[in-house]
Amino acid sequence: MNDERNPGNGLSRRWMLSSVGAASAALAGCTDLLSDADAESDGNGPQNGDGGDGAPDGSRRWPAIADGELLSDFEDLTEWFPSDSDLSAAPDEARIGSQAAVIESDGRQARMGIRFADGIDLRGWDTSLAVKPESANKIVVEFLAPDRDATLSSVRTVPDEFDGWFRLDCGYEHKPRGEPDLSNVTRINVVAVGPEDEPTKMLVDDFRRTEAADNGKAILAFYGGHDSHYDIAADLLAERGWEGAVPVSSNRIGDQGRMGLAELSDLEDRGWDVCSYPQDSMALPEMPESRQRQVLETNRNALEAEGFEDGARHLFIPEDRMDATTNAVIRDVHESAFLFGSCTSGVPPTGMHTIPLIWGPALHNGVRRHINLADQYQVLTVLRIPRIVEDDDVHPDANRMSLNDFEHLLNHIEHRGLDVITPSDLVDGTFESDDDGDETFSDGRPEGTILEAGQSHAFEGTRASESLTIGLDDGVLSASFSHNGDGDFTVDLIPMGDGRDDSLVTTSGITAGESIAAVESGTYRLEVDADGPWSIDLFQPEVHADDLDSLPVEASGSGSGFVGPIWTDTDVRLELTHDGDGDFVVDGYGADGSRESIVNKTGAFDNSRSYRAGGAVWINIEATGDWTLEVTDS
Repeated sequence: MNDERNPGNGLSRRWMLSSVGAASAALAGCTDLLSDADAESDGNGPQNGDGGDGAPDGSRRWPAIADGELLSDFEDLTEWFPSDSDLSAAPDEARIGSQAAVIESDGRQARMGIRFADGIDLRGWDTSLAVKPESANKIVVEFLAPDRDATLSSVRTVPDEFDGWFRLDCGYEHKPRGEPDLSNVTRINVVAVGPEDEPTKMLVDDFRRTEAADNGKAILAFYGGHDSHYDIAADLLAERGWEGAVPVSSNRIGDQGRMGLAELSDLEDRGWDVCSYPQDSMALPEMPESRQRQVLETNRNALEAEGFEDGARHLFIPEDRMDATTNAVIRDVHESAFLFGSCTSGVPPTGMHTIPLIWGPALHNGVRRHINLADQYQVLTVLRIPRIVEDDDVHPDANRMSLNDFEHLLNHIEHRGLDVITPSDLVDGTFESDDDGDETFSDGRPEGTILEAGQSHAFEGTRASESLTIGLDDGVLSASFSHNGDGDFTVDLIPMGDGRDDSLVTTSGITAGESIAAVESGTYRLEVDADGPWSIDLFQPEVHADDLDSLPVEASGSGSGFVGPIWTDTDVRLELTHDGDGDFVVDGYGADGSRESIVNKTGAFDNSRSYRAGGAVWINIEATGDWTLEVTDS
């Protein structure tokens, strides 16, 4: 039986972007943006062109595509600058034109870059290229916008067995430095990362840009079709008007703890995709090609026979394992396919059969960052959701997700304003937003009283854990606390009915500080765990328009504290540093009750983050050392 935990072509209805004319952009060297208006390809297999723009035999060979605009066809390798690597031509491997390029080295990285002397504008564009990782298990594409201090990067994991051609969509995975300006990209680096103690080699071709979507997207994939996906997740998605995908193995439908045909049919009627996820005794790459085809077709056909024709077009690759033969069979049997890659993707992906996904429960290890970047740069994140359980004490690597974390995930997607779509939306081109894309935030500063004064409480105690009951009104809750002990000091705010748990204090040792949280009216339990004498004063302040600070705002401190209220029209940029060894947690709270987790790291930190603010907001900081904060317009 397959472990559902993360470890790691007929395109009859595929959405195709229209080819567009050549754009006027000045590129370094002799690189020009080339029009593909005369080339013909479905982007997925060998096609005969007019003989003027293709491989040596006059064809465009998969995974070259005709969409969008060329950034480089690798005909002139002097445009590219290798770094501690060898760059050469590969005529026999050409996907477009007369040659592909080979980048290789004796070390673990093979690197090359292309410069754009006057900068190139990639706002509103996705980038992709054809790659063949002959000896590479990770591919990194870096966008310097405009320099090394303002960088975006795409980091794509490659299955160990895979060494064939595929289409790499350069969705943004990291923002390691500064706040990049995509209107001025001056260099793009392509890096192959190979296995330990072995040479690294990768072929590349057909580097281009295609028009981006109007808004960031997310796909929620509920692997295995567990009962909790129907009993819990379906209702929570329905409240938001969202649909999901359920990858299932036809021979496990109705097993203990899994949905039956009635539940799956109900979800299909609600607009969900019931997708193929065949589970066999061995991984696909370990089977002969004929057996792989049989496994894929059998599961697809069984789903179609039960009325799931739309969803059966889409494959979630078992065990995230694939080699070149598997990929060829998948392209022939399915219209889209998903596998672990821990990266975002353009919308729609140009590599429709290698769409990357990420392990959904990893909220503090990439998932929230994916969601934020998908919002900021209009890309796609696909999230793998395992069985959902009531237990909150779930390790991120377990094959389950706590209900609290799942609700946190949905709230974060909703707060960032992503469109939740299905695989069929990608293939059929029905992924665009229904609205006009305008921000819903007010563009006018308020007047008078923003929040009325609420409750106030004061408590003190000793080492023993205590549970206290308090009443609160709608608004924000400010806490001033002290602790005179050597161990941990935590204060958790837990609603007695429906609502969201909040941590007011998470620190240790002798300390004093402040924190803030947004709360709804109701009765709460205050859970205090201390290692010595402690005190905490809680109050809900009255907030006036005159109290709001205008951007930019700078602050610094040590330990726990908060900054605000700040008035923001829309998204903001946070420059943050921390020099402590322990936890560094930064959350944003809005006067409207919204909350966004901005940073959740351990140790030193020096980086920027975006925050989807709007209106009156506060920035709450839990730190174990000195910190600085600068808040500016995004």
